[in-house]
Amino acid sequence: KECTDVFPPRKDGESWKESNCRIGTCDNGRVSYNHTKCPTMKPLVCANNFPPVEVWDDDECCSHYECQCVCYGWGDPHYVTFDGTYYGFQGNCSYWLVKEILPRYNFSVMIDNYYCGAPDGLSCPQSITVFYKSYKIFITQKDINSIATNKVTNIYIHPAYQNGDFRIATTGIDTVLVIPKIHAKITFSGLIFSIYLPYNEFSGNTEGQCGTCDNNRSDDCMLPSGKIDPSCPKMAHEWHVNNSQCEHPVQPTPTPTPSTCNATICEVIKSSVFEACHKIVDYRPFVVACEFDVCHMHIYDIGCTSLQTYADVCAEAGICIDWRSATKGLCEYKCPSPRVYQACGPVVEPTCDFWYSNSPAHCSIFAMTNVKLEGCYCPNGTYLLSSSSNECIPYPCGEICHLPNGKWTKANTTWTEGCNECKCEEDTLQVTCRPISCPALPPLSCDEEGQVKITETVKCCQNDSCGKSLYIYNLVPFKPCDKCICGNQTDADSHLHIIECQPITCDTHCPLGYEYKNVPNQCCGRCIQTSCIVMLSNNSTHILKVGILKKE
Repeated sequence: KECTDVFPPRKDGESWKESNCRIGTCDNGRVSYNHTKCPTMKPLVCANNFPPVEVWDDDECCSHYECQCVCYGWGDPHYVTFDGTYYGFQGNCSYWLVKEILPRYNFSVMIDNYYCGAPDGLSCPQSITVFYKSYKIFITQKDINSIATNKVTNIYIHPAYQNGDFRIATTGIDTVLVIPKIHAKITFSGLIFSIYLPYNEFSGNTEGQCGTCDNNRSDDCMLPSGKIDPSCPKMAHEWHVNNSQCEHPVQPTPTPTPSTCNATICEVIKSSVFEACHKIVDYRPFVVACEFDVCHMHIYDIGCTSLQTYADVCAEAGICIDWRSATKGLCEYKCPSPRVYQACGPVVEPTCDFWYSNSPAHCSIFAMTNVKLEGCYCPNGTYLLSSSSNECIPYPCGEICHLPNGKWTKANTTWTEGCNECKCEEDTLQVTCRPISCPALPPLSCDEEGQVKITETVKCCQNDSCGKSLYIYNLVPFKPCDKCICGNQTDADSHLHIIECQPITCDTHCPLGYEYKNVPNQCCGRCIQTSCIVMLSNNSTHILKVGILKKE
């Protein structure tokens, strides 16, 4: 018998999914409901030694374990593929870290390496470029005009930056790019990068220097042709970007014995400082990399990069470690004032900007970055003014006005800015500015000989006074028909400019029949007619004085 009291009607024996994780069943015309029964979650061992993560099914009723696709690199550089294969690679070029085998999201990641000064040609990463949809997101640690700057599709930006598709944030040490729709996260800190991709979105569909994310190390060294190379360093060179200029990688010399270099800094990785992480993330590749860098680059604190990378990987696995204090100052990190170093802080620092801190984009990204990382943060008891500011203010933030220079001031505060009086209005928390009020000037006459009226601007207000003329006249008196200017020469005694005069030039040229005559009390004369102009029948012209007869 069918169940007709539900829509659509169900046949006898039919089962279907309802909301709130319930299963409906039609039994002889009657509908019964039961909660969805989930299978027992099976343990999962991941080839990259990261702990598996719990992932909810599409109906969000049951969950299962999945491995994480985690690729990272550091130092000169050292690489660990998505499935955990470690290898070293030296190449001065641009390379594909990740590409989709079958494009689904138009997602890929490129790295740009450079030779970083070691005598045996070791290279270091200098930038990461992430391609997603139509975006080209360029991430670097180099500053432009003293501001940490990145570029999105030819537009320079600096963290924090967000739009509807992704978000860029910074801890002051790491730059973090998050793409919520595909649950991707990319970090870069100069010598260190990491890429986190969800297994359910990218499993079996990645290629490049980070390998194929399929929980199987045997295919990590896959060439662009699809063949598997037994050597990952050789494979890595083949993933150079087509239009980049590449030099063939230099093969480094074998790692020197401990007697030739001091690599004691690397022992910190094996010590009790990182003991809580040893069972979660294999520390041995980081020790090998640390000793390699210290002994080849001959820079003792270069080992800090391997320690920092291991600490970052541990933090992503949920174990934050305060490790810099165990290096006896060698790996100390000094933050620009007013921020201070914290070993375990949020990726996205809270701000006094209520809208920013509670926006849906911020909350969704915070959920993806809910790990503790080291970075530069405002001191305890203070909050960051805004995501684009470097100002820390006492908590609670209270009533403040944001200033154009990125600073702040409390409500009812007044100050002078240029020739304006400004105030942080208590009611609107907006800054209003108006011209400074100036007192009315009394009448002033400068009638004495040699005096002139001088008008000056003093403290933004007009001020009148009587003073001596700014010019000194020649000893020769002015002539009525002289043209005078203030010359460039100055008097040796008074240092005032000297008046320079020249007679006015008069136009003395007159037409036929006219003569130039001086005019009393005038600088220039004028043309007076003194003759007649006669043109005869043969087209000849003659000048006749008054009273003279000319016969043709």
